[in-house]
Amino acid sequence: MALDKAADERIYDVVIVGGGAAGLTTAIYAQRDKFDTLLLEKRNLGGNAFITKKIENYPGFKEISGPELMDKMAEQALTLGTKIETGVDVTSIEKSDDFFKIYTGTNTYKGKSVVIATGSTYRTLGVEGENELIGSGVHFCATCDGAFYRDKEVIVIGGGNSALEEGMFLAGFCKKVSIVHRSERFSATETYIEKLAAFSNIDVYLNHAVTAFHANTKGIFQSATIKNNQTGSTMTLSADGVFIFVGLQPNTRPYESLLNLSQSKHILTKGLNKTNVDGIFAAGDVRFGAIAQVAAATGEGVVASYGVREYLTR
Repeated sequence: MALDKAADERIYDVVIVGGGAAGLTTAIYAQRDKFDTLLLEKRNLGGNAFITKKIENYPGFKEISGPELMDKMAEQALTLGTKIETGVDVTSIEKSDDFFKIYTGTNTYKGKSVVIATGSTYRTLGVEGENELIGSGVHFCATCDGAFYRDKEVIVIGGGNSALEEGMFLAGFCKKVSIVHRSERFSATETYIEKLAAFSNIDVYLNHAVTAFHANTKGIFQSATIKNNQTGSTMTLSADGVFIFVGLQPNTRPYESLLNLSQSKHILTKGLNKTNVDGIFAAGDVRFGAIAQVAAATGEGVVASYGVREYLTR
């Protein structure tokens, strides 16, 4: 899919920062309203959904891959006339008279309104060996990468709904799953906790924290050191791969001095996804109270587009 990379000096009706499901949906609706729309994406279009191998809960599809669904959204946005630029990292936004200046490392864009749909990033543990092994045995999406570990042993780190849900998903075809959680109790709902009992191939290590990851001679993950938080003793947990589910970090750093954020650094909004700055809206995982699901993200984009329409036609 060829994307327009050319920069220009015109003032767009709306500039959307972020090319995931929320941003692409906003673009589709904004262009249908005949608003001149620019979408800026730091990496690849599709956000976290793009790295999801299989989506089974998006209305209209019994099953569809994340890349295929995101490509369909991007194609629709482009067909309607959205200008899309990828590889663009927005560093700050500034209000100037009746429009906004959107600064990047190489260019400045102008828009009468802005929608921030920058999504979220998987949280990491920050332990020794983690960064070096991401993609080499350390993963953040079981539905994306779990198939590589059929009949093998894996470690799942985390204690929330996502950790237990993905852990049980992996247990369906992995030889063994070890779930490691730093607290004495899981934070997941009782429904998920009760379901664990049905799996004979899941071992649970509560009140244990991962302190390091270790690689084999080929640079592939082979084990983790975990510490008993009560006794302080450590042990080595060997496995073929590890999946980390310790939450998501909203991508809001460039807007911390401009917008009101929650304690968790999500953007606070009111009706029609309005922020505290008139003319700036937020949509998707980056917004406080949003549900981290693709179907929900498209709804977020619709709401933001209605906010844009109200603002531009005021």
